[in-house]
Amino acid sequence: MSKLIWGLGGLIVFATAAVGGSLYADKSLNSYYQQNQKTNSVSIQYKNFNMGAMQGSADWAAQFIFDPCKPKDVLSLTGTDKIKRSWNGYHIESKINLQQGNEIFQKMLNQPLTAQTKIDWLGVVHSSLTTPVFEKNNEDIQARIDPMTFKMDAKSKGDQLKILNAKLQIPNMTVSDKLGYLEIREVEFETTQGLNSTFDEGETRLNIASIKRTDRNMQQFGSGEFKDFALLMNTDIDKHKVNFDTQLNIKEVVMHKIPTFQKLQMNFNLKALNKQKIQAFFDLLEKNSEVCIVKDEFSKELADSFLSIINEGFTFESQDNQINLGEGYAKASLSGKVMPGHQTSFTSLVKMAPSLIEYQANIEYDKQIMKTLLGNYL
Repeated sequence: MSKLIWGLGGLIVFATAAVGGSLYADKSLNSYYQQNQKTNSVSIQYKNFNMGAMQGSADWAAQFIFDPCKPKDVLSLTGTDKIKRSWNGYHIESKINLQQGNEIFQKMLNQPLTAQTKIDWLGVVHSSLTTPVFEKNNEDIQARIDPMTFKMDAKSKGDQLKILNAKLQIPNMTVSDKLGYLEIREVEFETTQGLNSTFDEGETRLNIASIKRTDRNMQQFGSGEFKDFALLMNTDIDKHKVNFDTQLNIKEVVMHKIPTFQKLQMNFNLKALNKQKIQAFFDLLEKNSEVCIVKDEFSKELADSFLSIINEGFTFESQDNQINLGEGYAKASLSGKVMPGHQTSFTSLVKMAPSLIEYQANIEYDKQIMKTLLGNYL
């Protein structure tokens, strides 16, 4: 299973896409729907397969285990696949029903869901699912999430299915409580990473058109809005090294009684990390998602693995960061490196940090931004 937890829609889309990929790989509907699939996280069973020349159907049952330390805390689904064969491949419409799940799943699946999957003759799979509206209303909090759309692209390779891309879209979310009102509009999360239980290169994007908070008391500091929030994280891997690049852009930050910030641009890049050490760290995370590990034991293993990455040394940089305030601006840049070391604990790492880190920093700002700041606060 993927390292990324996509929730209900992602799990169902993953299962549906797996069906589609195997249809192509096996070259036989009959052989596919007569086999069952089982891992530590997912089990799928099929029955009542019936296929004619151009269309058919099959029933299935799926069970998902989210926490290997809680094997009885499961999500159980049943469904029916309606299969159509055409000149350009297969089309599968999956009707999905909840049999067992926690309170959140019960509210999201209070009516059957429908997933759509298309598979062409080259083994390329496109799956999508849209959830119903989610609402929670009680005395303390009122929340609403508009229908969420999950999309996933994959391709068959041999008898395996490689997921290429996954996307989540949420038109609008609102939360209201005794302190205020929060609205988040046009959320889009997309990634090509962490989708096949392997550490690989790719990018992850998060875009949000607006994050707006309104306090009940308009004089409170908490009211404000972020407009056009965009976060991009990219991973580049060569034979021995790994680079992580992160970029953050916000078009406008509006807050109560504070001048508007515009064109916020920030980035931070980690360069030349040891590939073998990074791989070991991600393998440990993957192991934790598949088998139950004692919490204290896992925390120690995770800390030791992280320290081994730091001890190898790496470089970092953050160039051309900028923010505009009124008619003024401020810019900042940073570059440096972490020297190789032999630290065995975070305490010793913090103690030795001044001697392990070398860096250069530059800050630039104009008079206008200082005039705006001083004029506002005075």
